[in-house]
Amino acid sequence: MKQLIVIALFFGSIGSILAQETGEKIVGQDKSISTPFCTAVVGWTFPDGDMAKKYESFMNLNVNIGWKTKENWLWMMEFGFGFGSDNAKGKNQILEGIMTKEGDPFVISKEGSDAGVVAYNRNLSLVAKTGKIFSLSKKRPNSGIMLTLGVGALQHQIIYQSTLEVAQQLEGDYAYLYDRQMRGVMVSGFLGYIHMSKKSFTNFYVGLEFNQAWTKLTRDYQINYNYSADKIFQDRMWTLKFGWMFPFFGRDADKVYYF
Repeated sequence: MKQLIVIALFFGSIGSILAQETGEKIVGQDKSISTPFCTAVVGWTFPDGDMAKKYESFMNLNVNIGWKTKENWLWMMEFGFGFGSDNAKGKNQILEGIMTKEGDPFVISKEGSDAGVVAYNRNLSLVAKTGKIFSLSKKRPNSGIMLTLGVGALQHQIIYQSTLEVAQQLEGDYAYLYDRQMRGVMVSGFLGYIHMSKKSFTNFYVGLEFNQAWTKLTRDYQINYNYSADKIFQDRMWTLKFGWMFPFFGRDADKVYYF
């Protein structure tokens, strides 16, 4: 008997949710809201400055949590992960000591053949951001031009991967001799458009972000490294971003339901 009650309640809940999604009508004027939120963000980054000498363009995946106030102020903490596909520049110059000298150079595997080594960047960032939404319409007080500024930290390095045979020279701790790991302080600015709706799954923003980082080498030693260990690099990034937001506000009193 208890199982029947649970099953009935389950299907009753599903039916109620479907009815609300298909039979929902929103009336009344939209209101400015205060709400916590989380966002899944995808972007494509174009390196600039010293970073442009190291990498081709690459993808960015970010996630952030934050709070939007009724006055349209934003407070966020964002974690970023960037990665490319064989987009590291100067791979042959960095690895020339473990590559063949004739013909098309390649890294020699432990079997004596081409290891098929590819090299790509891996970026990690953590940024605290604040900003504001400038509404363009009284009917949509939570949507409009979105401007944020932030400060945080950036780390990036080269990852080597053998695609054909194992290259022992790049395995384990040996990889640290070639990875060019950099770390430093970063500032961030974003300009775009944000759309926030009473519908929970139609909240998003899109725009352009600029990042400026001052990084330096974290390793004690790097092979074929032609700079001072204390050199500060000017790493810049331009990123086109699209974020899908999930606000945690509840249903307002100006919603009515019909069937």
